[in-house]
Amino acid sequence: MRVLIAGNVHDPLSPAEEKDVRQFSAEESVQGVVLPTDEASRARIGQIRLVLMIFWGVIAILAAIIASMAEPADLPVVFTAAVVAVGALGLVFALMVWRRARSWQADLPRRLAGMAPAGTAIGVDAAGIAVGVQIFPWPTLSIEQVEMLRLGARYRTLFTLERLVLAGPGGTIVLDPVLMRNGHRLIGNAWRRMRLAGHDAPV
Repeated sequence: MRVLIAGNVHDPLSPAEEKDVRQFSAEESVQGVVLPTDEASRARIGQIRLVLMIFWGVIAILAAIIASMAEPADLPVVFTAAVVAVGALGLVFALMVWRRARSWQADLPRRLAGMAPAGTAIGVDAAGIAVGVQIFPWPTLSIEQVEMLRLGARYRTLFTLERLVLAGPGGTIVLDPVLMRNGHRLIGNAWRRMRLAGHDAPV
């Protein structure tokens, strides 16, 4: 099993690191579908924009509260400084969204490689993975490559599954959570079932 974290080759995950992989809740059956590229792109950029807008809104509220606590004589200067600072932060966030959108578009061909066509139903259950009308039983599959992102927290590190490539008798199955409806639940449950079964392909 080849492990990539933030695009870099990583040693095999230790037991402690495996426990820190975010998998979502275990489910008997998860159904999804491969999204059209434009729909997946809108959802991805929309999520980034929403997070930054919420962050910007919280900061703007805090700045307004702090400015309102200034002495009356200082209020015009403090209020102007707060508006300028919040406005500048908004421009920085807008630039971040633009850069993330460009990065996403540049990486999109790689992420689409190996994915089933848009509209293809994807299912994960106890029997295996269903891709359209084909069913791939778990014993016939092995993990060829897993891509993750590392999220650092104060007391622990979390890993999010970004892409899972499974090798099977008919080729490879690529699971990318951003390009599928219910993608994070699908890839999380597929990873859990594969790891519990110990199906790894050699590097």
